[in-house]
Amino acid sequence: MQPVPEVGDLVRDTATGRVGFFVRSASGRFLIRSVHGGPDAEWEAEPRDVQLATPLRELRARAAELNARSRRGLN
Repeated sequence: MQPVPEVGDLVRDTATGRVGFFVRSASGRFLIRSVHGGPDAEWEAEPRDVQLATPLRELRARAAELNARSRRGLN
């Protein structure tokens, strides 16, 4: 059994290939928030399909989030 990610951890949903930030666990599922936002900014995933992102994937995702926030003026 994998450990439950901590709030804010970058995770990968292996069922969809999407990467996002872990929000919380509820009703046996994980809520994940997309790095890029958008209309489908949050989704639920089965815990068995979620793994912590690799350091390189995390670096790329955090850089993308900072760039997106900068474009929106949200330093």
